[in-house]
Amino acid sequence: MDYLAELRLQGFHQADDHRDDEGRVQFDCDLYRGTADELTIQVYAVDQEALEREVMPILEAVLPQIDEMVARLGEIDADLAQIILYRGRLGLHFWSRGVNNEFTGICTQSGDRWVFQGYGDIFANS
Repeated sequence: MDYLAELRLQGFHQADDHRDDEGRVQFDCDLYRGTADELTIQVYAVDQEALEREVMPILEAVLPQIDEMVARLGEIDADLAQIILYRGRLGLHFWSRGVNNEFTGICTQSGDRWVFQGYGDIFANS
């Protein structure tokens, strides 16, 4: 899927006014809203300018790789529901199809690729 084109079409909105300990706030973008492919992108930046300058280049590089990254996880009975970029880590958040369960695959950057590190809490201190 062309997540980057859809992101450019929809754009980000500030999700709330709560700042983390580094002064960042949450920005969200809902891709393919109202369809079976709906997906939220959740990122953190101190303001809209920092979002464009610091976060968008990372998203521009990683979003074209998302489908491949999900495929490399193997057969999982879940749908990708959210992409989270937080403190240099990428979270692929899934909702299970058959059981009421959700889980996040965490990836870190290695050169121009993102490497799966395991499942866990993207917001936990690394």
